[in-house]
Amino acid sequence: MHAMACLEVSGHWVPAGDDGGCISGVPQAPALDCAGQGWVEPRWRRFQVPPATDWSPWRRVDYGSCGGDELPVLTAEEFRRLPLPAPSVHMQPDTGWVLVNKETIAYTDPTPVTLTTQLLGRTVTVEATPTRFTYEWGDGSRPVVTSDPGAPYPAFDVVHVYEDLGQAAITITTEWSGRYQVEGDPQWREVTGTATTTATGPVFEIREVRTRLVTGLCTDDPKPDDC
Repeated sequence: MHAMACLEVSGHWVPAGDDGGCISGVPQAPALDCAGQGWVEPRWRRFQVPPATDWSPWRRVDYGSCGGDELPVLTAEEFRRLPLPAPSVHMQPDTGWVLVNKETIAYTDPTPVTLTTQLLGRTVTVEATPTRFTYEWGDGSRPVVTSDPGAPYPAFDVVHVYEDLGQAAITITTEWSGRYQVEGDPQWREVTGTATTTATGPVFEIREVRTRLVTGLCTDDPKPDDC
């Protein structure tokens, strides 16, 4: 919102009332000398994060400006509050267990998403794109940080070799960059800053499997004793 600033007894500036004035005896922020161009009152911003119903305190964004159609700016803080969907972790094999000392494939979905939000009464379209991925393997090893989201077999390129038996789960942290377009303005503008989301896949077992010769097929019924 745009509103005149009033100085509270506590020393904090707050937006003026709906009538544009301050309580008697409370000073106002001085207007800029715009030489007849018209003065745009200071901008104030507050936010609400659903499902919560409480609003944040008002925060003054600037001291006002002289004339012109001032476009709202989508800050990095507001970009991070958008409901960005955390890309899921996919892995191969996807059987609930993997082989020790063999490559385990990991990948995720890098598809950009489009969201809308409201800033100072204007509709803003936001396009968010995954740009960097951090794979943590759940076994205490060094994470992999890459701009590559990975891919399934046979085009896989993000892999990990588990060296110890046990259990693990893969966690992926996705870093998003964004750009936005304000309603009525054809220009796309870059968000200064990034946002992150995190997702963890299901827990799986790390197994050791040995091969040996048997007298028959282990799929036979009844199953041979040495299977």
